[in-house]
Amino acid sequence: MDTTTFISALGVFAAMAGMAILIFKRVSPILIGPMAAILVCLTSQIPVFKGVTETYMSGVTDFFLSYFFIFLLGNIFGNLYQNSGAASKIGSIISRKFGAKNCMLACMLSAAILSYGGINSFVIIFSVYPIALKLFEDADYPTYLLPGIVCGGMWTFAMTGPFTPQIPNIVSMQYLGTPSYAGLLPGLSGALVMAVSIVLFMNHQGKKAKLRGEHFQWPESVKRIEEEENAPNGIVSIIPIAFVLIVFNVTKLDIVICLLMGIVLALILFFPYLPKSEMLEMFNSAALSSITVILNTAVIVGFGSVVKETAFYEFATQMLLHSDANPYVVAAVGANVSAGILGSASGGIALMYETLGDTFLHYGAQGYNLEFIHRLCADGSGGLDSLPWNGSIVSVFAICNTTHKLSYKYNFVTCLVIPIAATFLVALPLCIIFG
Repeated sequence: MDTTTFISALGVFAAMAGMAILIFKRVSPILIGPMAAILVCLTSQIPVFKGVTETYMSGVTDFFLSYFFIFLLGNIFGNLYQNSGAASKIGSIISRKFGAKNCMLACMLSAAILSYGGINSFVIIFSVYPIALKLFEDADYPTYLLPGIVCGGMWTFAMTGPFTPQIPNIVSMQYLGTPSYAGLLPGLSGALVMAVSIVLFMNHQGKKAKLRGEHFQWPESVKRIEEEENAPNGIVSIIPIAFVLIVFNVTKLDIVICLLMGIVLALILFFPYLPKSEMLEMFNSAALSSITVILNTAVIVGFGSVVKETAFYEFATQMLLHSDANPYVVAAVGANVSAGILGSASGGIALMYETLGDTFLHYGAQGYNLEFIHRLCADGSGGLDSLPWNGSIVSVFAICNTTHKLSYKYNFVTCLVIPIAATFLVALPLCIIFG
C-alpha cells in the first residue's frame, strides 16, 4: 500500500468513525452524509466541489430513482395494514398465542411476518411498536430493549433469507438471474440460527434488566392503543401479505407490480375498516414518510459513491478480485464490506454488485453455484449494514423514543454480530461443502 492509498484509507475510516460519533450525538444523516463525503474527498485527492455535486449527488439520486417505488408502495401497503387494524390484529394473534412469557419471540415473529410480506421496515416498526409495547408491559421489560428484538425480526433472516421480497434478495435476483429461494439449504439454516440466537440473547437481556431493578415504563408521548373491535379478522388480515409473497415467488413478477397488486387487494379487503375521512391524509403521510426513509439511506449511499472513487476502495477491490480466496468467501466478505461502508444493506448490496457483479457471473461460468453466491451476498449485506450511521436505525430509535446510547448495543448484537456469525459459521461452510 503506497502513501496515497494509506492516506485515503485513513480518510475513509476517519469519516466512518466521525459518522458514528455524530449519529450518537443525534445529528441527522442528511447533514452527516455530505460532511463525511467532503472529508473523503480531501484525503483522497478528489476535487471537493466535483466530488460533492457530481459523484456524491449521483449516488444519492441513483439510489433514490432505483428504489423509490419499492419504498413508496411498501409504505402505502404498510399504512393500509396499520390504519385498518390488520397489522395490530396479526400482532395480537401472535401475542395471545405466545403470551408475555415469550414476549421476545412474539415481537420478533410479528416483525418478521410483516417483513416477509414485503412491507418497508419503517412501516413495520410503526405497526409492531404498539403491540410490542403491550407485550413489554406484560413482561415488565424496559422499552430500550424493544428495537433490538423488533429490528432483529425485520433486518436479519426476514430481510436476507430465501423467498423474502426485500431488497437484498431482489437485487441478487436481478444481477445473477437466480430465483428468490436461491441457496435454500444454507439460507434456511442460517436463518434458523439467527432467529434462535436473537430470541435467546434478548431473553437474557430482559432477565438481566429485571435483576438490575429496571422495569417497564409507558412512554409519555405514546397513547395506549387497545385492540380495535372494528378490524379485519386474522384470516382476512393475512391474505394480502400471503398474496404478495406467493405472486412474487411463483410468477416472478417485479416486486413493484406485486406490491401494487397487494395494495389493490388490501384496499378491497380492508375498505370497511379504514377511516374514510382520513384516507387522503393516510396516503399523503405514507408518501412523505417513504421520502424520509429513502433519503436517510440515500445520503449515506452517496457517501459510498465517493468512497468508491478513492484509491483505498480500488486497493480493497483489487485485493478481493485477485485473491485466491474461495468465491463464496469473496461473496460474503464483499457484501459485508460494501454494506459497512454505506451503513445500508440495500445500498451496500447494490454497490457490491456494481463492483463485483461481472466477477460473480464469471465464477458461475467456472462452475461455482450462483444460487449459493446469491444467498451469501444477501446474508452478507445484512451484517455490517447495522453500524451506527445506518439511517433506518436513526429513524427506528426516534419512533421508539430511545437513543443510540441506550439501545444501540442490543441492535449491534442482534442485527450485526449474530447475522455475521450465522453467515460465516453456518451458511458459508454449507456453501463450500455442497457447492
